[in-house]
Amino acid sequence: MDDRLVVLGIYGSPRKGGNTDLLIEEALKGAEAAGARVERVRLAEMRITPCRECLICYRDGRCVIADDMQGLYGRLLEADRIVLASPIFFYGITAWAKAMVDRCQVLWARRYILKDATLNREGRRGLFISVSGTKGKRNFEGAVLTVRYFFDAFGMAYAGDLLVRGIDAGGDILKEPKALRKA
Repeated sequence: MDDRLVVLGIYGSPRKGGNTDLLIEEALKGAEAAGARVERVRLAEMRITPCRECLICYRDGRCVIADDMQGLYGRLLEADRIVLASPIFFYGITAWAKAMVDRCQVLWARRYILKDATLNREGRRGLFISVSGTKGKRNFEGAVLTVRYFFDAFGMAYAGDLLVRGIDAGGDILKEPKALRKA
């Protein structure tokens, strides 16, 4: 049995190899170097339908939408750590990341409506990595709040974030060695 820490890296950017991807890759390389088992998920390559708010999950804790999210639920629950990375799009996370977050309503229902105690595993932590093209003081507030509630839906503590302003053009993050080291 593999008893290493499981780290799930979730790529929320549609730009493969972009600034957000470069940062999450650095974080995941660090986790691998520390001995963790790392898994990667690229949301832009998945078919995730938005939540229909049918509330069927309130009855049985299952989502009725048959798409790639069905395979992601188990990975979210198995992970000891999750690193979610998304650039800022209009003060929030990308549509790919938001669709995933919204579909975690089923996990919220299991935890808070159906009182599923298995979602309260101690020691699980989530991290958020994001870049913003502008340098506004409030650029990340909406995204951070969304990500905090995403992690809470399935009993994962928000352990921190790496938020970098003024990163827009492809490769701009390479000019920020402090951010790359911190990742």
